[in-house]
Amino acid sequence: MNRSPRHRQYNEVQIKTANKGQLIVLLYQGALRNMRKALLQLEEKDMEGKGNSLIKAQDIILELMCALDQSMLEEGNELAANLQRLYLYCYRQLVQANLKMAPKPIEEVIELLANLLEAWEQVAANGGGDGGGGIHPTVALTG
Repeated sequence: MNRSPRHRQYNEVQIKTANKGQLIVLLYQGALRNMRKALLQLEEKDMEGKGNSLIKAQDIILELMCALDQSMLEEGNELAANLQRLYLYCYRQLVQANLKMAPKPIEEVIELLANLLEAWEQVAANGGGDGGGGIHPTVALTG
C-alpha cells in the first residue's frame, strides 16, 4: 500500500514525539498490521506479498528483542527473559509460516502479540517509559 507524503510525515512526527512506551506500542501495531496483511495475501495466493509482509513483521519482532534492556537480561530479570523467549518463539513461528505457507502460526503470533499490545497500551497511556513519574515498564529500553 502506497502512503501519501502527509501520512508518512504524520508517522515520522508520531515516532519522533513518542515516549519509549508509545514506541513499543507502535512496533506491536506494525507487526500486527503486517501479519494480518500476510494472512490476506496468503488467502489471495499473493506469495511475494505474503513473504514481504512476514519479513516486515519478523524485522519488527527483532526490534522488540533489541529493545529489551540487556543488563536486565544479564541480571536474570524473569520478565525480560520471558519476553525474549516469547519474541524468539514468535519469530520462529513466522519463519515456519512463510516456509510452509501456513496461516495457523501467523494467527497464533497475532493472538500472542495482541495480548501484549493491550498491556503496553495501558503502560503507555499511563505515561510509562517517558522517564517521568508515571508507571514505568518493567522491561527497560536501551538507548
